[in-house]
Amino acid sequence: MTDPMVQEMLDEFALGKLVHRYSRAVDRGDAAALRGLYHPDATDAHGGFSAGSAADLVTQIMAARPYLRSMQHHVTTMNFAVEGDVAEGEIYMLATHTLDAGDHDVDVVVGGRYLDRYEKRDGEWRFTARSIVTDWARVSDPSATDLSHPITRGTATGSPGPDDPSHRFFSLLSGGA
Repeated sequence: MTDPMVQEMLDEFALGKLVHRYSRAVDRGDAAALRGLYHPDATDAHGGFSAGSAADLVTQIMAARPYLRSMQHHVTTMNFAVEGDVAEGEIYMLATHTLDAGDHDVDVVVGGRYLDRYEKRDGEWRFTARSIVTDWARVSDPSATDLSHPITRGTATGSPGPDDPSHRFFSLLSGGA
């Protein structure tokens, strides 16, 4: 029998990994990995972007991919409450998006929180419900991105698609770690 404190730490560690895997899957456009983070009956409320099933969210995200120049989801504070095989989480996040607006790009930076519900089924934690709370947002139209400084000039440039440098660099992490 596992000590209850040890079990709590193991569950919270697994939940933290789940939350971080979401960020990587959504930012790299990995639809299969993203779907695998949710239980089949899960819901996800992303405001006007998508509300309903998690499967609908993945469909919307993939439909938006051609208009994304860059996207990063950063997780900060994570608070979990675990009771057996169910859990809740309030996850603070910063999400940056650079969008193709035709003749120019637009930056949208969101500070907010994910309100999550999770269940452990067959020994695996997955999302059962996720809802976004926006605490603040900034829009730069046109984009303020400037890669001309010596610190950024000549570095590899990220992409939300399969040409992102991480796909060539990693052999272990890209496998869903």
